[in-house]
Amino acid sequence: MKPSTDYIRHAARLARKLQVEAGMGAIPQPDADFYKALSKALDEIAAGLELVAKAD
Repeated sequence: MKPSTDYIRHAARLARKLQVEAGMGAIPQPDADFYKALSKALDEIAAGLELVAKAD
């Protein structure tokens, strides 16, 4: 079973949005959605690493 990557991709999109805002001179302000997506993305990464470790 492959681990889900939905939240990893969502966190990446939000991070790119913040990077573009910073590039345009704005002060990037991560919102609650960014931190929620980042938290879930890290959970998905951890689950994927555990799955790979178990397969070895």
